[in-house]
Amino acid sequence: MQESTLNDKLGLPSHISNPSVDAMKTQLNPFVFLASFALASIHLYAETKDSEWTPLFDGKSTKGWTPRAKVESFQAKDGQLHLSSKVNVWVVSDLKMADFEVEAEVKIPTDYAGFNSGLGFRLIGEKGKPKGYQCEIDRGKPGGIYGIGMGGWLYPNKKTDAEYKARSKGLFKPEEWNKVRVACKGPSIKTYVNGKLVGEVEHKQSLEGQFGIQHHGKGGTVAFRNLRARKI
Repeated sequence: MQESTLNDKLGLPSHISNPSVDAMKTQLNPFVFLASFALASIHLYAETKDSEWTPLFDGKSTKGWTPRAKVESFQAKDGQLHLSSKVNVWVVSDLKMADFEVEAEVKIPTDYAGFNSGLGFRLIGEKGKPKGYQCEIDRGKPGGIYGIGMGGWLYPNKKTDAEYKARSKGLFKPEEWNKVRVACKGPSIKTYVNGKLVGEVEHKQSLEGQFGIQHHGKGGTVAFRNLRARKI
């Protein structure tokens, strides 16, 4: 008994050559190549984008950071920067940038409801309290933009207070780690809390400077981790 050919199974006339599996593979190869190339490109792009970030904290020491006043304690612990002070103090990084994104995760102490901290950027001045800008970190105005020696509260103000309250409502979690991000391009300043846009203003008194972390005093320890920045 004659075995069924592939043509018989497919219902093709006998004069038509049998489809070749090898030929089908050959036809598919370009598609496999393109798919592999696309996946490799995506992976390479993700690695490249991630490599653009510059760590502000090495995870094990306070190298690259300088307190501008007396602190009770400033140390690296468990992959975090811990800052404690009884007076208002800024700790400033060596890194300086103009247009950038900077981000950090922060956890404030819970034993004092009025605790106040901040993430500084475009800071200028070699000694003492710097001038520049601050992304507020506290229960009252998280993500607010403060001009240090540059006008005080830039956002919110009387005109933008209602907008700010709507944007920031429920975003900051005092008992948890919170992610803050600042994006600066020219005079444009935008702040984000846990992934949501909170503050935005245009101000050009300082367009380049260092980064910093603040403790407003009255005790307690504020912790920062995953601090990094990149040029944009």
